[in-house]
Amino acid sequence: MRQNRRNFLKSAAAVTGSAMFMTNPTALPGTPAGNTVPQAVGQAAYLYMKYERKPVEVFINSYTVGTFYAREGIDVNQNLDQCFAELKAAGLAGFEASAGQPGELDRVIDAMAKQDLKLRSIYAGANLHDAGTDAAEIKRVIAVAERAKSAGTKFVVFNPAAKGGKSDAELIRQNKNLDLLGAALREMGMNLSMHYHTSELEFAAREFHSFMCDTDPANVSLCMEVHWSYRASGNSAVSVYNHAKLYADRVSTMHLRQSQGGTWTETFVAKADIDCEKVLAILQANKGFDSNCHIVLEQAPENGTPKTLKPLEIFKQSAEAVKKMYEG
Repeated sequence: MRQNRRNFLKSAAAVTGSAMFMTNPTALPGTPAGNTVPQAVGQAAYLYMKYERKPVEVFINSYTVGTFYAREGIDVNQNLDQCFAELKAAGLAGFEASAGQPGELDRVIDAMAKQDLKLRSIYAGANLHDAGTDAAEIKRVIAVAERAKSAGTKFVVFNPAAKGGKSDAELIRQNKNLDLLGAALREMGMNLSMHYHTSELEFAAREFHSFMCDTDPANVSLCMEVHWSYRASGNSAVSVYNHAKLYADRVSTMHLRQSQGGTWTETFVAKADIDCEKVLAILQANKGFDSNCHIVLEQAPENGTPKTLKPLEIFKQSAEAVKKMYEG
């Protein structure tokens, strides 16, 4: 069975009762005088842009942490202090938690604070395509974001509820709601960054292109989900590069994962099935791309992934590979 975050959050139960493991230039708000970007560039992707290059900080998400510890028989939820200590030892800057309710973040935030790990992003999802649930779902996500903001979160990495082949009416409703949610988050000083899996890239990627083309760039940005662009396009690296070319100026966050021969590798490496150095070069060639965008490791094991290293070494080698790719 091919693993993904949805399956993991449904079945692995990495957390129980807590956070889920699972053409005129326009100055941007808060930037130094003279620092401008093209008016067409989405402000949501650049709300936190810094114009000087900063040292690369690498984060890791709950799916990666949960799956690698699970294969060692370790329940992250029951061993937060131990696991987060290893994230810090691996040279990671912080952790992207998944949450469906505000209270699910409490224990995670406390444990992260002990290791001085940053909660710069959270992962969330909601059904925004059904008229009967959309208002309540927006309210719920905003409540989660408010709790996360208190811990310094800037990005809400968001995946819409999966439904293969959403109708045009459903996509129109979903995009309207994404604009509403994104605008609310922007007012809070936060950023809505769209994540995706296979279903959003089905049927000529109509849902993926819809939430990019039919929403306001000021409200909705993109999480460049490198390996799902690859796998959901029939293992096509060309598709990854084209997604980067199309939407570089909307990218606010990146999820990085690699595979070899179609199977996820144990550690992240820059070049294998996907040339991630090429992806980065494509993004950086677009003058609207924020070279300091938020970088999150999403490497994970699946059937066929080698098992030669313990989580600490996996995280350390992967973080070092990402830093070398960016700084090299």
